[in-house]
This record gives sequence, C-alpha cells and structure tokens, in this order.
Amino acid sequence: MKSDKIFWGILFVFVGGIFLLENFGVIDFSWHYVWRFWPVILILMGVNILFSRSNSKIGVLVTVIITVLTLGLLTFKGLQKGQEHDHWDFGFSDGVKDGWGNRDGDNNNNTDSTVNYQEAFEDGTNHAVLNIKGGAAKYILNSGTSSLFTANTRGNRRPFYVLRTEKVDRTTTVNFIAKSAKTMHFDSDESNDITMSLNPLPTWDLNLTMGAGKADFDLSVFKMQNINIKGGAAEFDIRLGDLSQLVNLTAETGIADVTIEIPTGVGCRIKTATGLSSKSFEDFIDKGDGNYETSNYNSSAKKINISFKGGLSDIKVKRY
Repeated sequence: MKSDKIFWGILFVFVGGIFLLENFGVIDFSWHYVWRFWPVILILMGVNILFSRSNSKIGVLVTVIITVLTLGLLTFKGLQKGQEHDHWDFGFSDGVKDGWGNRDGDNNNNTDSTVNYQEAFEDGTNHAVLNIKGGAAKYILNSGTSSLFTANTRGNRRPFYVLRTEKVDRTTTVNFIAKSAKTMHFDSDESNDITMSLNPLPTWDLNLTMGAGKADFDLSVFKMQNINIKGGAAEFDIRLGDLSQLVNLTAETGIADVTIEIPTGVGCRIKTATGLSSKSFEDFIDKGDGNYETSNYNSSAKKINISFKGGLSDIKVKRY
C-alpha cells in the first residue's frame, strides 16, 4: 500500500474522531491551540512525498510512525488546552460603529443583549439588494415592514453587526455584516438570533454568506429576483412565492441541509453539481445529467431556476 493513502487515511480518522468525541461531550478539545501548529501538517505532507517515491515498506513504516506520533502530540496538547477552556481572539480595528454606537472592540460582556437595526424606505426605490455576511447564528426572515430593512439581534453575548447602505439611482444596496470584537469568546452555550424584515414594494436580490448556523427565510411575500446562498456546515430553509416572473436561486454549500419550497403553479428547473449529496425533488422529472424539471416548466408564465453546487449536502425541493 502506498504511504500517501495511509497518511491521508490516518489524518481523516484523526480529525473525524476528534469531532465525533467532541460532539458527544467525551472530550473538550482546543482547535484554536492546535491551529498554531498548522505548519506541522506541511512537514508531514513533505515527509509523505519523500517516502512515497521509494515504494518501500520502510518508507511506509516511517511515514506511519511520524504521522501517528505527531498527531498524538497534537491531541495531547489540544486536550490540555481544551480543559483550560481556551478562547479564540480575533482583532478588528476598522473603527466601524455597531448597533450600540460603540466601536468594534468595546466591552462585550453583556448577556441576553438585544439590538435593533433599521434602514428607512425612500420613495422611488424599485430595486434593492440585501447582502448578509455572518458567522454562527440563526437568521429568520418572514415578515414585511414599512422600512426598507429591519433587523433585531438577540444573543447571550453581544452580537456585533454593521449596517451599511449604498444608493445608486433607484437601487439601494443593504449590507448587513457580522463583525467580531477584538476579543470574542466562542463558548458552547453562546448563540445569536437575528430576525429580519423587508419592504415588499421593491424587487429584491439576496446574497447570503455564512459559515455555520441556520437560515429560515420565508420569501413568499416578496418580489425576489436573484438569490445566492453560500454556506459551510449550515441549514437553509427557504420558501419562495409566485410574485416574480423569473427567480434565479444558486446554492453553494459544503456539508449542509438545504430545503427549498416552491409554489405548484410555477415552473421550476433544477441543475445539480453536488458530488455525493443526497437529493430529493418531489414531482420533478429527471432530465439526465443532473437536470430536473417540473412538467409545467415550459408552459408556465412564471419560472424558478435553481442551481445546486456542493460537496456532501442533503438537498430537497418541495412544491406547495
């Protein structure tokens, strides 16, 4: 057996095993501390490349021994620091005000904090773009407002968000961006909930980028045009309506759970390039090559085009 296959096998077993034991509360592991040793991975890869060319049993044995000893040391150190409840520190100094009027990096020891954000609606705005960039949080969007955009954040640690707007002609771009303070503690009991509302009058584009967390968006009462979703280990529940002639939705995910609901009276086409993802498309016709369509796609005056790109996700499209 080649040493490169053994090396990657051991590395995947190590990472997967640590995550599994952490999820079940068996160990408390500090990934932050271990990340300081990331150059070790480059050294291990270099050793693997050197010995993989020899194709000898001694080379394979040396690769295995060095890899196991190194990962064993990292495990020992990570467990030690995990028991000390190490926290992650990130530095930001752009001086942008948050929802409290404080600069990034101000004291963030509040618990169960609630902050409100609002952007007024201006007459003549017929197109709006909402850009959301956030980390681990639960995002909810399910209602309209007389303002252009509102957001209420609530969490057991102060959530830092920045609201910026840009206006060009009759288009307003709303940027709702999560920002960390200079010292941000990632504890297991930390959570943030963000509830958002949009004005139903303009035509909307939505761009959502998040790492982990959940997004529950009921967009059925809004005139949506383009929707772009990017996420890692996240859960997305999105409900679309029939107020637009054409809606384009693109979802790029890593390990995620994605559920899209669409009206039965709207024609829908799905294109997939999702590797090992699990797919469930109710009442869709398989057209081959990763393409699916509803029977009324060509005849329907209103259409929804969905594109899925991802690695290992569970994706569903339901009709209601």
